[in-house]
Amino acid sequence: MQEQAQIAKLRRRIFSTIAKMGGARLLGLLPLSPAESAALALRKFQIELPEHATTTFAIPLVGAHQVSDWSVIEKTLARSLKALIAQKNPNWRAVVCSQTRPNAIALDPRISHIPFEIEVAGHDKVAKLQTLAQHCLQDHPVPGFFMPLDGDDLLERNFTQGLHKNGRHGVLVCGGYIVNSATGRVGVTRNKSWRAPLQKPFWKFCGSCMALPVGSASKAETAFFKALAEHEHRLYPYLATLAGYRLIHLDKPSALYVINHGENFETRRGRGGFKQRFIERFSVSGESELSNIQSAFPGSGDLIIQHKADL
Repeated sequence: MQEQAQIAKLRRRIFSTIAKMGGARLLGLLPLSPAESAALALRKFQIELPEHATTTFAIPLVGAHQVSDWSVIEKTLARSLKALIAQKNPNWRAVVCSQTRPNAIALDPRISHIPFEIEVAGHDKVAKLQTLAQHCLQDHPVPGFFMPLDGDDLLERNFTQGLHKNGRHGVLVCGGYIVNSATGRVGVTRNKSWRAPLQKPFWKFCGSCMALPVGSASKAETAFFKALAEHEHRLYPYLATLAGYRLIHLDKPSALYVINHGENFETRRGRGGFKQRFIERFSVSGESELSNIQSAFPGSGDLIIQHKADL
């Protein structure tokens, strides 16, 4: 299952502005993509969260038959799950979807696995994300927040704590890190500015970048996240805006994206070279800052220790 074609930037700007100015009904009269239609349908519902919300992390994982070394997947997933276990706010659950049940599921009772049994020709991440949306938002809904999370990315230890303080607002990760696991080098991502015109925010690099409140309209939320899965993460903010979400931009580094461990989807497609070049351009080189990253992102120590040893 392939991602849908990109929606033009100009169209996104115009439609977002119209929606923010109260013209959502007008947009409904125009030819829309399925994702835009699902977003506008969700906009009709009022978001309400319980006092003690739960964050659901939806993790699509490759199957053992899709990779050359399953042990790498087990290792990277375990590292990501341990970063969740280290979260200061314990109100979360993680659901992993894959053909193969990983051993890391046993790390914590808040982690579960659902088998993926659909025959998909080629890349199946989109279908797995849609299966997760159906399971987590409609079949087994828990009011709180919903966030797609890749099985090799790490979240900062205060992520869920900060998320729950934001109430009815979603979050978009702008500040973060990219780690080249082959070299241990770390690049910092942030919003571009006149001082750093070549910078890019984290959400343009990685799909583990947005969490939204859910629990008010399970069918509409499920339809929205299923449609969202068909687009690359660069469209997440636009579609969330159409759906009526207010996004708080997290400028402080809040997520860590691991590349080049050999089984990344981008690597297997022969892509990702520009991300390695980005790391070199915006590399973190101070030993003190690298130590702070290790402290803020549990599990990152074994990734960047190689680079620290070279300093």
